[in-house]
Amino acid sequence: MIHLEEERKLYIKTMEFLSESTDDYLYLYDLICDKIYFTDKICKKYNLTPDEGGMLLKEWKKIVYPEDQKRLEDDIDSIHKGITDNHNMEYRILDKEKNIVWISCRGIVLKSTKGKPVFLIGSISEQAMFYKIDPLTGLWNFEKFNEDMLKNHNNLDGYLMVIGIDNFRDINIKDGRTYGNHILKIIADLIKKYMSKNIMCYRLDGDQFAIDFYNKTENDVRKFYDTLKYELLEYCTLSAGVVKYTSENTNENMSFYQYADTALERAKKEGKNTMLFFSFQKYKKKIDKIRLQDELRDAVANGFKGFYLCYQSQIDGSKFTLYGAEALLRFKSPSRGDISPTEFIPLLEHSRLICQVGEWVLYTAAKQCIQWRKYAPNFHMSINISYVQLKQDDIVSTVLKVLKDTGLPGEALTLEITESIQLQNYSFINKIFYEWKRYGIKIAIDDFGTGYSTLSYLKGIDIDKIKIDKCFVSRIHCNAYNYRLLNNIIELARCAKIEVCCEGVETEEELGALQELRPNLLQGFLFAIPYNTEEFEKINFQTGSKNNKEKLKRYQQINFDYNQKVFNDIYINEIASLLDKMEEIIYVSDVDTNELYYINKIGRKLTGIYDYKGQKCFRTLLGRDQPCRDCIKRKLSQDSFITWKRSNDLLKKNFIVKGKLIPWMGKMACLEIVTDITGDND
Repeated sequence: MIHLEEERKLYIKTMEFLSESTDDYLYLYDLICDKIYFTDKICKKYNLTPDEGGMLLKEWKKIVYPEDQKRLEDDIDSIHKGITDNHNMEYRILDKEKNIVWISCRGIVLKSTKGKPVFLIGSISEQAMFYKIDPLTGLWNFEKFNEDMLKNHNNLDGYLMVIGIDNFRDINIKDGRTYGNHILKIIADLIKKYMSKNIMCYRLDGDQFAIDFYNKTENDVRKFYDTLKYELLEYCTLSAGVVKYTSENTNENMSFYQYADTALERAKKEGKNTMLFFSFQKYKKKIDKIRLQDELRDAVANGFKGFYLCYQSQIDGSKFTLYGAEALLRFKSPSRGDISPTEFIPLLEHSRLICQVGEWVLYTAAKQCIQWRKYAPNFHMSINISYVQLKQDDIVSTVLKVLKDTGLPGEALTLEITESIQLQNYSFINKIFYEWKRYGIKIAIDDFGTGYSTLSYLKGIDIDKIKIDKCFVSRIHCNAYNYRLLNNIIELARCAKIEVCCEGVETEEELGALQELRPNLLQGFLFAIPYNTEEFEKINFQTGSKNNKEKLKRYQQINFDYNQKVFNDIYINEIASLLDKMEEIIYVSDVDTNELYYINKIGRKLTGIYDYKGQKCFRTLLGRDQPCRDCIKRKLSQDSFITWKRSNDLLKKNFIVKGKLIPWMGKMACLEIVTDITGDND
């Protein structure tokens, strides 16, 4: 013991000597006596009584922040048991004014000759923690967050949440940065208020906070977020992204923040004021998007390598001959192969690379049109122009230069304007169109009918053509509403002397219905899919041209009378719903077989027969086993109704019957309207 006491005195003297040369507080903890020895410097700042005999550890713990005391006890216990030979902790203590001060406490264990832990000697630093604390909120800062994320969450499961203030930039602009800082402090205070064991909180850059939930459940995370949201209702709204981590994937610690931040970004894009959990599938999509953007940029820099054009035929709606083609931009990724235009074109527009790529498309398609006009002198080429391109100062001269350089006559070129929802500045747009139209170029609005208030373009913008989106064409033969709507649009365009091209024609039934509407041009997979240059030329101008012309000739013969198919599919249901509301008995039956096709609601109620499919009209309605001898179905026509009287022994009623022939499911059927006259005076 005497030897240990002398050794302790030596350490204390050394500690006092060194204390003047450092800003840190030095200490010696006697593990045998459970006493701590400090220099006077720390006692002046904190509520500690200097004593040459040292102080018990429990006295020191009185100034340790309550929520950190258990962690300190556990670490000291590990030293006593010989589990660890060093002490390295960051925790909070209270100064004389009860202010919280973060400290970094480090030390090494000195052992006796028998290997028993005797002393813990080290230093307490406020300065080291100064650089790890956010001065505005008092929370750990981004440097400390990065440091902690590098440490493995060994044998721990939990969640990392990243919180962002919605529209924080607007708050700073509207109310000033002082108020913005006030909001940040309020959030930090609330986080501290609702912090519990195993939760670490950080102030990151700008308006972001991170909360690390060790050994917590998803319910704990949701409850924490909901509490913050509720408390902040009068100030702002919060969005949050969360990622789950487990003891098995601690090697991904550096990626957790990236994952949570990605989820936060998605939460803000999807409406804000919500919390979303990280989705690896959606993260992969984002990474793919970033990589694709890089590939597009490289492709432009390398002479547009990877870009190519396909061409889809446009057919004259009256002659059923090849009118021209639409040039469609395609891109083949070095890593993923062919990419959908819906994926890469928005990236080109967002990055404004579409301006360079668009000019390349103009030149490439114009040169190709020149070549094909050798086979078909009146061949036309349609090329898409993005609204981003229209906003270029030199867009007019760029297009006209293409005509001059390639020798393509303006009459052979149609420019299809995409993103029509943005075409609100009619004066600006019309000035551009006017210059182009002087050279014979036609202007078309693409995807007409899908943008905002697109009907107004027929009045406000000087255009030559509209392209009806395929959503109106799809199954038009069995959608009466779309048929009527499309008919009205085409009639309106025709009155304004604007041509109409219907896109997305895929079936002969759709073509038959469109024949009634007589659009100027037709386009769709029924006629041709988009082909590359060689395939398009082969099919239309070389060995395959004969077969293609024969196919178009056959399509020309398709002339379904849509008005004779109004009862088909969906339209039948529309008519049936109307007939069900009528007071007369109405039924439709086969002229030859007498099979019942339809009977309305009052007829079903009167006869008591609801499952009539396959039944014969004479059995269901008259109770007979054989057809009526006086049946006059054969005498009916489509032109007008024939009226006759009928006595019904089954129902014990007298009726007036009106009948005529109507088209039903592709064949002629008998429509009969029956009025009850029982009890009426003749």
